[in-house]
Amino acid sequence: MKDGPHLHFVFKVASRCNLNCSYCYVYNKGDSTWKDRPAIMDDEVVEIAIDRIRRHCLATGQSYLTITFHGGEPCLVKHERFSSWCRKIKDGLAGVARVQLCMQTNGTLLDDGWAEIIKRFDIDLGISIDGTPEVHDSLRVDHAGRGSYRDIERGLSVLRRAGIPLRFLSVIQFGASGAAVHRHLTSLGPASIDYLLPDFTHDTIAAVRDRYGPTPCADFLIPIFEDWWQDGTLDLRIKIFWNIAWLVQGGESRIDMLGNQPLTFLFVNTDGEIEGLDVLRVCYDGAART
Repeated sequence: MKDGPHLHFVFKVASRCNLNCSYCYVYNKGDSTWKDRPAIMDDEVVEIAIDRIRRHCLATGQSYLTITFHGGEPCLVKHERFSSWCRKIKDGLAGVARVQLCMQTNGTLLDDGWAEIIKRFDIDLGISIDGTPEVHDSLRVDHAGRGSYRDIERGLSVLRRAGIPLRFLSVIQFGASGAAVHRHLTSLGPASIDYLLPDFTHDTIAAVRDRYGPTPCADFLIPIFEDWWQDGTLDLRIKIFWNIAWLVQGGESRIDMLGNQPLTFLFVNTDGEIEGLDVLRVCYDGAART
């Protein structure tokens, strides 16, 4: 079989989170549909999703795909249940498609049990971390308003002991020094860093520009690019720069915030509802629904 477009399925296995990040597009923007969904995905939803994916691959000849565990916070799922889901995915798609399992977590709940699962199922792990302790703790707080950096440090130590590569996802923080954030993150020894543009709409971006100027994301990213390009650290994969380079050279971006090609992913919520681009929920209540 020949691979078609790389399909990416995102299982939002938890509709709750132990953190309350002020900029979160799920809980603190325009949408509240998470309140009506089960806190944790049911086993039946996982099994049905696997079956649907299997039938799709058999019908189309798709032979490679990615399944990402997302949330909310996926580490709210118990170890045993999560392991059983990974096994069901591997067994259910065996002989049909190669599957790369991924997980995006805030890192605060990682322990040796999670490290064992991540290694056993070869899960590509992403950790959300926004920079120095001061920058990170100003926005990535728990439900009591306490910063989460110290808990992430503990989670990173678990991963280092287990020999699991550190892959960071960092949301751009307006007004912060991009260079200082980048130097701090690189000092932690990541294999890759993915800088994300914060989520705003046409109706909400004006206040940001009034406070931080017309190009706050570029102001943050350009010093990082200069360090990355001029200091010989190109082996550190910075996803947004790689995708811009692909576009400049006539290729296609692999992230939704750059380029105009059709998206090749979908989201499965805890209740089994399917969505396209879930970040659309930043616009209004129910905006991401299909």
